[in-house]
Amino acid sequence: MSELRYHRLPWHDEQWHFLQQAVEQHRLPHALLLSGPPGLGKEQFVLSFAQSVLCVDRDRDGVACGACRQCQLLYSGNHPDFQWLKPDEESKSGEITIEAIRSLTANASLTSHAGGNKIIAIQPAHRMNKAAANSLLKTLEEPTPGSVILLLTDQPGRLLATIRSRCQTIYFKPPHRTQAIEWLSDKVTQEDPRLLLTLANGAPLKALQLDNSELLNARKEMAKGFLQLLAGKRDPVSLARGWGAFDRVLLLEWLTGWVIDLIRLKEGGDEGGLFNRDLTQALQKTADKINSRTLHGYLLQVYAARSTVESNLNPQLTLEKLLISWCDCRTQAC
Repeated sequence: MSELRYHRLPWHDEQWHFLQQAVEQHRLPHALLLSGPPGLGKEQFVLSFAQSVLCVDRDRDGVACGACRQCQLLYSGNHPDFQWLKPDEESKSGEITIEAIRSLTANASLTSHAGGNKIIAIQPAHRMNKAAANSLLKTLEEPTPGSVILLLTDQPGRLLATIRSRCQTIYFKPPHRTQAIEWLSDKVTQEDPRLLLTLANGAPLKALQLDNSELLNARKEMAKGFLQLLAGKRDPVSLARGWGAFDRVLLLEWLTGWVIDLIRLKEGGDEGGLFNRDLTQALQKTADKINSRTLHGYLLQVYAARSTVESNLNPQLTLEKLLISWCDCRTQAC
């Protein structure tokens, strides 16, 4: 029988050993909140941990054998004691509904098929609507013995406080830059791992996803168009239309980075701390033409747009408003 196992990432050691100790001491919490920025591998951690808990022959470090039937079932996606709940891909709202939670918790009330633990992962947990969250809360208040619910999110503040209070929080943070670059160095093929890691806010898996010359060239063209708006050389509505098919989450993240870099350059910050060091010259020219207060005010607008990007029913209109507002900043230039 071939070995099939999930491998945890090197910056997960602290979280791994904490939970393995809980398993060994038979005090594994019934609910865990796995929180932290995207791109750190929380999903991979869940798979490794679930396989460890369900494996019948894990090693002293808790690593699953990869060969037993439990490991094989999990790896094939057919383990009856592991479930992963995500928003319905067909749903326009992108929410996790009360019907999904009820179905899940009804199954959680059953005993484990293998006689051990039942692992349930919900991701992203903050996408549960209010009714779904309240339904889950009832299960957290009266946990089923042997069931472990894992809530994955990069926005824990959007969860009900009563849900957070009933979970043991496991926080994931970006690894040390040296460790991250070392891990990336033999995996990236097209771009500088240092630039990728900076653009990814220190998240290695996200940096790996950005290792795409076509994608980063699009970023440069978008940044160029954004800066040209302030000079009156582009039309904001046309530019927004041209960006319409692009990933909104990534676009607003880049837009945030451009504005933060403009503020840093305007206020005499170190160029080495910029998100977009490859765009320093173009950013500096724009920073010289606008006052700091205006930049800070505009950044708040970008943050507001980012906070609603997942639930926004008209993201194109929001993007147009942002770019029109940026054009209006010309009247407040230095």
